[in-house]
Amino acid sequence: MIEILLTNIGLPRILEFVAALAATFSYIFIKESKSKTFKYLLIFLWTTVIFEFIGSYARLVEPYCFEDIEFFKKYPLLIKNYWVFNIYSIIAYNFYAWYLLEQVEIKRHRLVSLYMIIVFNLLTVLNFLLTDIFFKGYSQLTILIGLILIVIVLCTYYYEILKSDRILNISYKLPFYISVGVLLYFISVTPLMLSSQYINKEEIVFTTYYRLILSYANYFLYGIIIFGIVKCYWFNKSQNKKFSLSPTLL
Repeated sequence: MIEILLTNIGLPRILEFVAALAATFSYIFIKESKSKTFKYLLIFLWTTVIFEFIGSYARLVEPYCFEDIEFFKKYPLLIKNYWVFNIYSIIAYNFYAWYLLEQVEIKRHRLVSLYMIIVFNLLTVLNFLLTDIFFKGYSQLTILIGLILIVIVLCTYYYEILKSDRILNISYKLPFYISVGVLLYFISVTPLMLSSQYINKEEIVFTTYYRLILSYANYFLYGIIIFGIVKCYWFNKSQNKKFSLSPTLL
C-alpha cells in the first residue's frame, strides 16, 4: 500500500498534505496557534496541495494522446501544466516574502522588503503579459527576481535576529524553521529551474538529477515545516512549557 502511494502520488505530495494536516490540527486544537501569520500559513499549505492536485492533470492524461481529447483540441496551450505552476510560483514567492516580512520589526527594513515585493509583482505580471512564457515554460524572470526577493527578506530577518535578544529563543520560533527550509529550497531549486529551459528533455542525466534534487528539496522544505509545527506547538505543550515564554505564535 505504501509503495503504491509513493509511486502514484509521490513522497513530496504526501509531505505537503501532512504539513497541511499538521497545521490544521494545530489551528483547531491549540488556541495559541490562532495568530494571523499561522492562519495564512495554513491557507497557503492547503493552496499548495490544491495546486499540486490541479497540476497533476498532465501526468494523469499522459498515457493518452492529448490531441485526441476534445478539450485540448480547443485549448492546445493547456496541454502543458506550466500555467498552473506559473500562477503558484507567484503565490509562493509572495507568501514566503510576506510571512518572513511579518517577523521584521524595524520600519526601514520592512519598507525596503515591501518595495521589493511590489517590484517583483509588477515585473512578473508584465513578463506574462508581454511574452508567451505563461503557457510554454517556467518564467525565468519570476524565478530569478523571486530568489532575490526571498534572499533580501531573509537577510533582513536574520540580521534583526542576530542584533537582538530574539536569538535566545530561536529554537522555539516556527518562522525560523520555515526560513531555513525556504532558504535551502530556493537556493537548490533556482539554478535547476533556470537551466532547465536550455536542456533538452532527452538529456537523461540532467532530467534524472533535476527530479532527484527537486524531490529532496521538497522533502526538506515540508519536512522542516512539519517538524517546526510539531516542536513549537505540540512538543512544547506536552512539556508543559508556557507559550508566553517561548514566542512561537508568529
